Formats: sequence, C-alpha cells, structure tokens
Amino acid sequence: MTSAATPPPIPDPLEVTGTTEVLPAVVQKVVAFATREIPGVTDLGGAASRALGSVRQTLTGGENVAGVRVDLTGDTAVVGLDVAIEYGSGAREITRALRRHVPDAVEQIAGVRITELNIVITDVVLPGAADPEVPTAG
Repeated sequence: MTSAATPPPIPDPLEVTGTTEVLPAVVQKVVAFATREIPGVTDLGGAASRALGSVRQTLTGGENVAGVRVDLTGDTAVVGLDVAIEYGSGAREITRALRRHVPDAVEQIAGVRITELNIVITDVVLPGAADPEVPTAG
C-alpha cells in the first residue's frame, strides 16, 4: 500500500518576497486618465503637443499623454501637467480639483505618491468647439 505524497504547503502571500516596479509611463497614463475626469478640462498639453500626441496616438494606437511629465523616484513622483480648460470654467477651481483627484488616483492605482503637482493652463476653449490646430481622424 502506497501513501499519496503530501503537496507542499502554499506560501503565505505576505511572506513571499520580490520587487514591484511602476514605470513612469504607467504614472503618466494614470495622471492623463484622472485629469480627463475633471469637468472643465478639455485636453492635455498645448496645441503643438496635442497635435503631435494625436499623430503619435494614431500611429501607435497608444494613449495620448501629451502634456504630462513625470519625474519618478522610488515610490514618489513630481508631476508637470499642461491642460486646456473650457471657457467659463474657473482655473482656480479646476486646479484645486486636479490637486485633489490626480494624486489620489495615482496613489490608489499605481501606489505612487505625488509630492508635487505643477499645473500650467495652456489654452481656453469654447464649449463644444473643436481645436482647429489639432487634426481630426476621419
């Protein structure tokens, strides 16, 4: 009579070691997504970077993160953010909302703490108006 071999114990996930690295491009995408969630923000970047980002997005199929700069050191980041806002929206209210929402989203999703969020308002856009300097697909 043979006895069945006992399987090795499953390790406790808290005892498993290893490293986790979050790349700056991940933080950049989370910043871009979170920024677009703020009412009154119409786009990221200035007109030239939006046009270049649109072309890059068309060619690569990647996310347009023009206007987002990330300096990542370990698990903290300094972020530069260029945004266009909708005419009639208050720049102060939008920047307050960005400084509340973006760091929370980045910390929750990427586990990175934003220590500084520098915002530049690059343009103001009429509600519903397409930016004539940015090519449209089609």
